Amino acid sequence: MSDNHANNINAGDSSADMAFLQYALPPLKSGNFTVTVTQQVSVSGTVVDTFQASQAFYVAGERYSLGATDVNSVFPPMGNQGEFSNNLAHVVFNTPTLPWQRSPNPTDTAPVAGQPVATWLGVLLFDQNDPPPKPKTVTLADLSQPPAGIFFPQRMVEDGEDSTDPVRVIDIPIALFNAIAPSLADLNWTAHVRAVDPTAKAGDTVPAVDYSMVFGNRLPVPGNIATAHLVSFEDFGLYLPADDGSPNTAIPDTTAAVRVVTLQNWTFSALDLKQTFAGLLTQVSLDPPALQLPYNSANATGDAAADSAVQNAFGMGYTAMNHELRDGSSTVSWYRGPLLPLTAPVTSSPPWADADQLQRYDPTKGMFDVSYSSAWQLGRLLTLHDGAFAAALYRWKLTQTQAQVAALEQQVIDQELPPIASSDTASGGADTSSTANLRHARIRAVIKGLAGPAATILRATGTKE
Repeated sequence: MSDNHANNINAGDSSADMAFLQYALPPLKSGNFTVTVTQQVSVSGTVVDTFQASQAFYVAGERYSLGATDVNSVFPPMGNQGEFSNNLAHVVFNTPTLPWQRSPNPTDTAPVAGQPVATWLGVLLFDQNDPPPKPKTVTLADLSQPPAGIFFPQRMVEDGEDSTDPVRVIDIPIALFNAIAPSLADLNWTAHVRAVDPTAKAGDTVPAVDYSMVFGNRLPVPGNIATAHLVSFEDFGLYLPADDGSPNTAIPDTTAAVRVVTLQNWTFSALDLKQTFAGLLTQVSLDPPALQLPYNSANATGDAAADSAVQNAFGMGYTAMNHELRDGSSTVSWYRGPLLPLTAPVTSSPPWADADQLQRYDPTKGMFDVSYSSAWQLGRLLTLHDGAFAAALYRWKLTQTQAQVAALEQQVIDQELPPIASSDTASGGADTSSTANLRHARIRAVIKGLAGPAATILRATGTKE
């Protein structure tokens, strides 16, 4: 795909909420440039003089550090625990051209239309057993002259850089580097652009937003802590492992470790879950064919009534879950998902102020049903996590509040100010009518001044007029 992504997403087209693009090239890549202009003066077809002027300039792009607003998010999130063993760690950038502002090739050529373009950024994933190298701060001078046994590609000094500028690096043992680093060909496919239409979330007409994403090439190990590093592969193209994973012979034999610039790092835990979503689905009873867990008669208590109640609950799609109550005590409550083998009656209607209002208690069984309260809480958490939807909800509430204030103001005006009678104008003339209008305008101003604090009270108390 090309980098021309105009009109890939049409506003209001729910079938095209996202477009994937292979790359988005900047107008000029980062680095030093020189513009030379030549003018020849000719007389009767003969060149009599030549004038030439040159102007050097440089494009200052991100190189050894990132701006405060460059990174939108990382996944898996920093410090999180979850079933991440089938997820490639990745970074989302607010600037769509950032992964292609530089190149892993020292002598970069113009891209060919329809061909992929390698990114200069990469995500290296380290397992706790590797172990992950510790970041340290060095200077740009140290990059140009690394210690013995440490390899770093020869770098080109750019304008605006000082040899004492700090830079964070990690020194990766050569064997580990060859085992986990991507090949140059891999860098053609570890970054892309997503053009997202946020109208599906926000509910307003807003322009499409472009994000770039850079992925790693290694999956986390279940049950272990993983450390991800967003690194720079600028000028590393000649030294990355081959496509088959074999070490690159261009790196000197005396190399003990490869030095890589790290731009950001974070850790997370990939849990080794005993009950995964796929595992639960494979345990679903198919006789009868319904989405329910099988009832295990081996766990029967011997109480016929209790065992029958539990078997019936499992037959209706319920399962027993540990439930921590607000007072700190623990119990076991029934829970079911939204997919049932039967029709569920509607027991109440919105609105509900909190999840507790949706808990149902069966006094005959002595157990709670937390299905609806869990759904309410899950929806609330998803809403708070979605910034665009939360903003749209806030705007809707503000509109409703303003409408209530306007209705309150008009109600007070209608009660306190009788309409101007036509006889007033007829008998009193223009002066009487003007005086009445002026009196009404002044009273309206007073009412508006009172309606503002009244609206504040309404919002604070939740009173509806």
